[in-house]
Amino acid sequence: MQASRCFLYVCFFIFCIACDRIAPQSQKKDSYSLQEIKNEEASFFKIYKEKKAVVLVTYLNVAKTDSVVYVLYPNEKPDFSFQAFYIKTPVRSVACLASVFIGSLANLNVLDCVTAVDNADFIYNADILKKCAVNQIKQVSKTGSLNIEQTLVCKPAVLFTNPGGDTKKDFDERLIKADIIPVVCADYFETSPLARAEWVKALALFFNKEEKADSLFRFIKNRYQTLKHITDTCLNKPTVFTELKTGDVWYVAGSESNMAQMLRDAGAHYVFDDNHQISALSYTIEQVLTRARATQYWLHLHEAETLSDVLKQDARYAVFSAFKNKKLYNNNALQTTAGANAYWEQGLNRPDELLEDLITIFHPSLAPHHPLKYYKQLK
Repeated sequence: MQASRCFLYVCFFIFCIACDRIAPQSQKKDSYSLQEIKNEEASFFKIYKEKKAVVLVTYLNVAKTDSVVYVLYPNEKPDFSFQAFYIKTPVRSVACLASVFIGSLANLNVLDCVTAVDNADFIYNADILKKCAVNQIKQVSKTGSLNIEQTLVCKPAVLFTNPGGDTKKDFDERLIKADIIPVVCADYFETSPLARAEWVKALALFFNKEEKADSLFRFIKNRYQTLKHITDTCLNKPTVFTELKTGDVWYVAGSESNMAQMLRDAGAHYVFDDNHQISALSYTIEQVLTRARATQYWLHLHEAETLSDVLKQDARYAVFSAFKNKKLYNNNALQTTAGANAYWEQGLNRPDELLEDLITIFHPSLAPHHPLKYYKQLK
């Protein structure tokens, strides 16, 4: 397959994405009519159904100017007039290049299909780790970049990954020639936690698990909204900021990110809530001090296990009010000895559980009997 043809896969649906109904321009006797199945929250993928197939469109960038098309069929292969990747379902072998996909597939009860992961050091799931230890599941990205040769040996049907910003790398021609189809999921571009969680519906299509995904998402959404309503009447909204600096740069979540939305839903005021960005922004420690010196809570402290760990990185952290009052909570309560964190694998797929933790932190009187699951207070 030529690189130019691969690019067609990415671009074709730019012209179709606004339509509720797609009618392929086929002159064949058998005609197909695809009806969009509206998402409840997510906006970075679309699903179209026809009696013999499902079409999944995923966007590759924040602007939604690039997209890729997958045609999933359980029996007879359809013949649409547009360019797409055709995949017979259910798939029996998949590679997961981010731990969040492990969490999704665990919720769908299809972990047995995982034959390759990026790096076991980043995986929390005990069953996956056991299989990695005896080489039943291959590690194809131990060095930080995908080992194409090893992936070709594993030969998974699909490879779940996040967009890397380079279409040529995301859709490596060697993989496609070997019928290993990259399924590029931009779930982290979603602007709400529920929208990100709804991606389980997109992944479920590859395993014919639509009903399971619909039921799971309905449960998560109902529980999340019930918890959110608890904080709607809170007059006192404590202030919060997140992260530590990396080198000389302090990255903070954009105010339109799903993380910022979750902090708001938990009844807190995010002090960087005025930048109107989805992606992270970079500041100096001096700029963060100006905005967050008097902030009450401080979350997401990288690998820190204690207050002392925080200070070892930079003594200036001691001047923040949150540090003085010991209101530091890290999202690493569940992790392996290698450092794999359940927050990224399980938690992002269960925003209702994350929200309950955050409500307990910010408004303990509203959840007096809830033990923190993903977060812990640093001492």
